[in-house]
Amino acid sequence: MMLKKLIPAAAVLALAGAAQAQVSVYGLLDLSYGKSLADDATNKKANIHSGADNGGSQGNSVSRVGIKGTTDLAPGIKGNFKLETGGIDLDGKVNGGDGPFFYRQAWAGVTGGFGEVRVGRDDDVIFQTFIGFDMNGAANMASAGGNTGLGILGNGRVSRQVQYISPAFGGFSAHVAHAPQDSEIVGAKAFSSFALKYTAGALSLALANEGKRTSTDEANMLYAGSYDFGVAKLAVMNSQTKGAKGTQYGISAPVAGLTVGMQYAKNSSNKDKGTEFFVNKEIFKNTVAYMDIGSKKAANGTKTNGYAVGAIYVF
Repeated sequence: MMLKKLIPAAAVLALAGAAQAQVSVYGLLDLSYGKSLADDATNKKANIHSGADNGGSQGNSVSRVGIKGTTDLAPGIKGNFKLETGGIDLDGKVNGGDGPFFYRQAWAGVTGGFGEVRVGRDDDVIFQTFIGFDMNGAANMASAGGNTGLGILGNGRVSRQVQYISPAFGGFSAHVAHAPQDSEIVGAKAFSSFALKYTAGALSLALANEGKRTSTDEANMLYAGSYDFGVAKLAVMNSQTKGAKGTQYGISAPVAGLTVGMQYAKNSSNKDKGTEFFVNKEIFKNTVAYMDIGSKKAANGTKTNGYAVGAIYVF
């Protein structure tokens, strides 16, 4: 009898908790037709892709689904969490059927007047800082910086990291993080990272640094700046990382209802050069059609090209 009474009581408590928390399901679906630079190098034909096909190298973005939520913990303090799957390919597999299900995001934290604290798996500080300076959102297939190996958008997600994101003071904000040594990676080291950003109207400036993740890695130091003139927005990102030094330049502008832009990157360490052209337009609510064209010229003179024409639906 006692058990029968406890079960309905637990159900009521669960419903009450759900009512207090604001939980939502979100996601992004990217379907395209085209081929990557790697496909061009091996003479593969163009095909229909999800952004997650072939390790996420196709299309513009990665199809994924997530759950996020927030709840009041105390006056002025909220608890937050985000769980986001890895890339979903056209066969319905997540991460190609391998790796953690919530590969992209798996963290919880708190926010308040002091800023935000997160603990768990998340994008590295460099990516979170510099993605806003990439005119085409680090397009999977066409990314000029990615195709030339600059690493100006970071070295991937970090597990078990502790992050602190400050509020903005006079246009300045800071982002710091620390990750302990990962026992599953040979030669892994504990490392810290930080970023400082300044925004004043149309001007944005940022710098970021990340320590060595392994005994064979190099520490990363990067700079970025952008200015929105209204008729066009210009941006530049520079990497001073040993072995991956170089600069990416970008411009985007509204033209006849479209967003049109290009980016150019040169890796001064390996002499690779990359060019990226893009056009996109919102065709329906939460739906953007796009065309990305990317090319790379290696130091030995070899040229590869790729493209993607598709649509992104966000919910």
